[in-house]
Amino acid sequence: MKRFWQFPAVVGIVLLGTALAYPWTMGTAQAQIDPTRPQSNQAQGQAVDVEALRSHLVAQDWQAADAETRRILDPWIHPGGDILGPGLATNIPPEVLQTLDQFWVEASGGRFGFSVQQRIWAEVRAQHPLDSATAAQAFGDRVGWTRPPGLGDPTFIAGEWLTEMEITHSLEAPVGHLPWAGVSWVQISRLFQVESCGSCTIDAMYVQGERFNRYIPTLYAWVDTALALMVPDAGSWQRPQLAYTIDLKSLYPDAQCPITLVSSAISPNGAVVAIGSHSYVAGCPSVGESTLALWNAQRGNRIITLHRGPALAASAQGHPLQESPGQGNRIVGDVANAVAFTPDSQWVAAGLSYGVVRLWSATTGEQVRIFEGHRYAVRAIAISPTGQTLASASADHTVKLWDLQTGRLLQTIPLPAAHGIVHTLRFSPNGQRLATATDQNTLQLWEVPTGRLIRTLVERAGNAVPLLPVAFSPDGQTLATGDADNSLKFWNAITGARQLTLTVHDPLRHLAYSPNGEWLATSDGFTARLWNLATQRTVHFIPLNQTADHQIQPSNPGLVAFSPDGQNLATSTLLLPLTESEPIPRQGITLWSVATGLPLSQLHEVGPFQFSPRGDFLITLGQQVEVWQPYGTLEGSSTRDGHFLSRQLLFKNLREQMY
Repeated sequence: MKRFWQFPAVVGIVLLGTALAYPWTMGTAQAQIDPTRPQSNQAQGQAVDVEALRSHLVAQDWQAADAETRRILDPWIHPGGDILGPGLATNIPPEVLQTLDQFWVEASGGRFGFSVQQRIWAEVRAQHPLDSATAAQAFGDRVGWTRPPGLGDPTFIAGEWLTEMEITHSLEAPVGHLPWAGVSWVQISRLFQVESCGSCTIDAMYVQGERFNRYIPTLYAWVDTALALMVPDAGSWQRPQLAYTIDLKSLYPDAQCPITLVSSAISPNGAVVAIGSHSYVAGCPSVGESTLALWNAQRGNRIITLHRGPALAASAQGHPLQESPGQGNRIVGDVANAVAFTPDSQWVAAGLSYGVVRLWSATTGEQVRIFEGHRYAVRAIAISPTGQTLASASADHTVKLWDLQTGRLLQTIPLPAAHGIVHTLRFSPNGQRLATATDQNTLQLWEVPTGRLIRTLVERAGNAVPLLPVAFSPDGQTLATGDADNSLKFWNAITGARQLTLTVHDPLRHLAYSPNGEWLATSDGFTARLWNLATQRTVHFIPLNQTADHQIQPSNPGLVAFSPDGQNLATSTLLLPLTESEPIPRQGITLWSVATGLPLSQLHEVGPFQFSPRGDFLITLGQQVEVWQPYGTLEGSSTRDGHFLSRQLLFKNLREQMY
């Protein structure tokens, strides 16, 4: 069986030394992740097969080993095959550099390897501290990568630097000669062989020449840092690993429209992910469709499609209407607007745009029950922690409570139209209270057995502020809410009495209790705060916009979520893409240490997110649903592409076969 490793992708900038401090100002929009730390980029998660390299080095086939090393590193250094870019050496995961270096050093008896080259680079850099290009040339002279005086250039484009064909693949080569840091001749030759391309020869000359002067300083600064980095503890979110992606387009093979994710839920046992989506966009030539499907959370494969139907704009619908007047911009048809699992993970329910709630077996996909009674689309659903009650909220301005076991309607709670349409339903941990929030920012607390209104917490704050959040404490005694008056309010979840008001800078967009109930995270889209509930004080101010000076400022949804062990906090953060020449801020995620308030890692260009109930993965939502795992030990771990082997075991096997 082939041996595969999967490493997280990491991205950074030119590194100076190995400092791991976080030089940023707490509470300001200018705060940045420490640039000496790697930052995860989901576009470059990949499996690494080191078996071929290992075999070449055991056989001392230096040419094949050199080419195989470039094959392994190229996806990180030249993402998307862009050899004209700056050469992103700092994308290379530290584990990969450490492993490949160990292979090369042991196979060559200490003549070749990244650490050998780095020591030579440090010596020549010390001789030319103010001129990195001169230092790069001196380095090339030392390791034998530059052309000796009087040696002609057989290619007419290589200039001072040797081509791949001229590298010496033997132990007689200068110390540090291998592995070579250039671009393969096959890739370069493709550039100047393009017809009708006036600049392609110039591009080829750059890649084979000037690129070395720019790339070598970056490479060995990162090698110096990467070889010294400690591997994180198992389960750490310091280096998230992309486990797999779920491509929702596979559900719509004939669709020409973008795919929109509408709803999602992870089963409480962490085994299944339910995703509702549609393929409708106004003006798109293909017919709109919608689906609700279950996916295996460990492998990413689709288990079953529970529901499939049309998708179209509410303004274009026929009769009977699915949305109330004034909601013509909504998408209707058979769209699963909301989805939820029962506490035992056996059943999954969906609130649909044609006004019903359907219940299926999460193991067989068989439909169990239909809850009918709403006039318009069901917008939100929730299942009580006891598994006995299902709540549904509709555009018909009602909330209905159902007996989940029998399907019997227990209560209908009418809401004034002026209060808006409910978008959020939250059961208390004991299932006796229900909190509701509407698009007109009316927040209310209800008694579940009777449907009685206990208190209106915020009344018609209007849509001039973001949708206000609500959350019950883990012990069920307190309800936390935002308010339009720039405050965080705490309410007695039994009586509805207000207990405490704390001032914030802007209306809150999201909030979350830590699993132990000792912390509360809040977000206004610009800054997140971590509150110590015992002292009622902000412990950490966490910036959510790292692009504050950019002329384009998209809205940040400001999501926050604790990992189930309570040690980490994930936040929506505006980030600049890492590989674009003129990047525009986009939504990403930053993972933080709750204990220190310091950033651990970032995921770029990903949307809303949710931790699995056991904390063994983080799901990010968009046209591609991505499943990220915390750092795992190599030995005994497995991935969709194969199996991990510990680096120590590989080294042991390598030494045994060499010596």
